[in-house]
Amino acid sequence: MTDDNLQYLWDRRQALKLRALTNRLYQQERSRLLELREGLVKAASLIAGSVALSRVVDPQVVSLCVAAIFAGTSASLVFGWGAKSRDAMRRAVEWTSLERDIDAAGERGFTEAQLNTWSARACEIEVGEPAMNPGLHERAYGRACESLGLAPVRAATWWQRHRPALVLH
Repeated sequence: MTDDNLQYLWDRRQALKLRALTNRLYQQERSRLLELREGLVKAASLIAGSVALSRVVDPQVVSLCVAAIFAGTSASLVFGWGAKSRDAMRRAVEWTSLERDIDAAGERGFTEAQLNTWSARACEIEVGEPAMNPGLHERAYGRACESLGLAPVRAATWWQRHRPALVLH
């Protein structure tokens, strides 16, 4: 095999490792944020419910507590944050499995056929993923590049790195 061919295969392997690590970090962070939302709604509902049931506060406060419970619970039911969090963790596990297989082949023992198989698996994992949150993905990409000792191909602006991940699909 020529040096150019070996370099080509190595570059494909590194790109695949970057893709898998970026997606794993993204899905783990997505799951964490969705679980946080779900937990905040539950905590707010418990607190507001306790205040409403205590009957030691003004009736307007009780009405506000009931409204908070209704709004939070409705949002949680409509957006399905718990189910989305579990889905994100399942996807993170799939990406971790792909990373494990790439690493198991080693840095010198992998073949082009393995690269093709891993690339096809990455496509299979991605096919059903919801659209990514750009800010969350940019942060995951930056962390993955740093972890692998790679320079990011695209330079992110300050806003792209720090914008809040308010809306998750």
